[in-house]
Amino acid sequence: MRRRWAAGLAVALVAGCSSPAWNDRDYELKAAESAETVGSAVEAVRLAVGGDGRLTRPYLKVLLTGAAEQVQGVNDQFGGVQPPSERARRLGERLLEVTERAEKAVAGLLTEVRRDRVADPAGAVRELAGLGRTLRRFQEEHG
Repeated sequence: MRRRWAAGLAVALVAGCSSPAWNDRDYELKAAESAETVGSAVEAVRLAVGGDGRLTRPYLKVLLTGAAEQVQGVNDQFGGVQPPSERARRLGERLLEVTERAEKAVAGLLTEVRRDRVADPAGAVRELAGLGRTLRRFQEEHG
């Protein structure tokens, strides 16, 4: 009985770590949805960091924490999707390259805000705008 329970638990844990994509188009749609979600988070951060300075530090911390968690969650979830083909695998790698850069950028800004303030708001806005454009293009191409 214990072996069955342990085997069942092992199967459930492995199944929870990844999900299948039925075909290349399904995988492509999952990638496009992931790009859209990360792009929305990046845009919110860009607007907050590039604002007129009226946002308080505590509010920025909350916003950046939420965005960082959202981007990380998308990366974790999409990274667990099994690509059905080599073409899909390459597509996923392209997306994760951009979303991981977005995750790093948002986490870096959160660290800056926690320490004091964003050191170079204009530079951060430019970087986030570029990531946002890349994610929108990806989403439009594959959605």
